[in-house]
Amino acid sequence: MSRPPAPRVLLASRGYIDRMDAGLVSIRGAQEIISMISSRRSVTKLILGHNELNDDGGIVLFKFLSSAIGRTYLIAEISLNSNAMGNRTLAAISEYIRGNKALRELFLQNNYFTGDPDTWRSFTAALNASRIELLSLTTNNNLSDGFLQAFLPLLDSPHLREAHLSAIGLTAQSAPTLIEYISSPRCRLHTLKCNGNALGFRCVKSILRAIERHNFSLLTVEMYSNNLAAPSSSDNTSEDDDDDDTGGPASIDAWKASEALLRRLMLRNAHLKRQTEKEALCLLRYARPLLLFSSRSSVRCIDCSCIEVSTSGAPQVAPTAPERSPFRALPTELQLYIMSFLAPTLSPAQRIRIYTYASSHATLPRAGLCLPGRGHAIQSLCVLDPASMPFGMTPGGGGCAGGKCAGALNSVVCHKEQQRGDWLTVVGCSSYDPCRED
Repeated sequence: MSRPPAPRVLLASRGYIDRMDAGLVSIRGAQEIISMISSRRSVTKLILGHNELNDDGGIVLFKFLSSAIGRTYLIAEISLNSNAMGNRTLAAISEYIRGNKALRELFLQNNYFTGDPDTWRSFTAALNASRIELLSLTTNNNLSDGFLQAFLPLLDSPHLREAHLSAIGLTAQSAPTLIEYISSPRCRLHTLKCNGNALGFRCVKSILRAIERHNFSLLTVEMYSNNLAAPSSSDNTSEDDDDDDTGGPASIDAWKASEALLRRLMLRNAHLKRQTEKEALCLLRYARPLLLFSSRSSVRCIDCSCIEVSTSGAPQVAPTAPERSPFRALPTELQLYIMSFLAPTLSPAQRIRIYTYASSHATLPRAGLCLPGRGHAIQSLCVLDPASMPFGMTPGGGGCAGGKCAGALNSVVCHKEQQRGDWLTVVGCSSYDPCRED
C-alpha cells in the first residue's frame, strides 16, 4: 500500500513556528515549543499568541532561547500576545534580547506586565543593546504612567523604529515624559502609536507642537481615542499652551484641526527625509574622489585568503582627482565649504560624518577576489517578487543574475537598497537634522 504524499510546505514558511491559539499551557506548552524548535535547522518566526504560557512557561522558553543551543536559532520575530505573562517573563526576555543581533520584531500585547521601575530599567538597557526595530506593548492595561516614566528617559536604541504604546493606561501625567523623548536626539522612531489612552486634547496638542519644533524622524503618529480630557490644571505639559484651551473634551473641529496639522507634519518629515538621503548619497559620490588621496597600499581581507589588489587600481573605487589639481591646492576648510553646496539640506555634523567616511580607505569596497568556500560570506542577493518572475523560473536561483542587482521594483528584498539604508544610518543621514549638535 503506497504512502499518501506528504503535505506541501511553502518554502517561505519552513522557518516559521505558528502555534497561535494552540492551547499551549505553562511549562508543558513551553516544552512543546522547545521540541519543535529543536527539530528544525532554522527558525525565523515564533508566533505563539493567544495561549496560556504564563510566567512559568515564558521563563522556561526564554531560558532555552538564551542558552548556547537556543542562540544558534536566528529568530527575527517573536509574538507572545495574550499569554498571561508578567514581569518575571519580562526579566527573562531582557536576558534574551541583550546583545541579540537577529531579533527584529517583538510583540508583547495584552499581557500582565506592570510598571515596576526596576524591571523596565533592566528591559530598556537590554533593548538599547539589541537590534529590535519594532516593539509592541499595546493593551497592557497595568503599565500606566509609571512605566513610561521608567522606560522613555533611558530609551536610546539606535535601531528601534516602531513603538506601539496604545491602550496602556497613559494619562496627561505622561505628557512631559513623551515630549522630552520626542524632542531629544534619542528619538529615532519612524512610527509611534498611542491610541486608546487618556492623554487628553491639551497633551495631544503639546505633543504635536513638540514634533513641529523638534522632531523630524517620525513619519507615522497615531493618537486616536485620547479625548478623555482631565481638567486643564492637571495637564502638566512643558510646551506653552494656547490661551483658548479649556478643560473638558475638545470639539470635533478642534480634533480635525489637530489631525490636519499632524498630516502636514508627517508630510514635512517624509519630504525632508527623502531630500536628506538623496543629498547624502550625492555628496558621498563627489566627496570620495575629491577627498580620498591615492595610495599604493594593497588590501587583503582579514577573514579569508584572497588576491591582493592595489587600492589605486581597484575597479570598484571611483577615480581619484590628481593630487596637484587646483582643487587639492585649496585649504581643506575651503574644499569642504565648496562641497557643502552639493548638500544644502544636510547639517554641518552630517556633512562632516560623510567627509570622514569618504576620506577613509577603511570604508572602500574590498578589492580582493574572494572565492566561495574560503571563509568569506557570499554576497547577499535580491529576493525576487514571484509575480515578476518569468514563467518556469524557480525562486531558488537568487535574484541577481550576472552580477546585476534586480532592483527595488522587481524584488521583495533589494540588497543594494538595504546597504544604502545601513550606510545612511551609520552616517546619521536617515532623517533631517536641523543643525543639532551631537
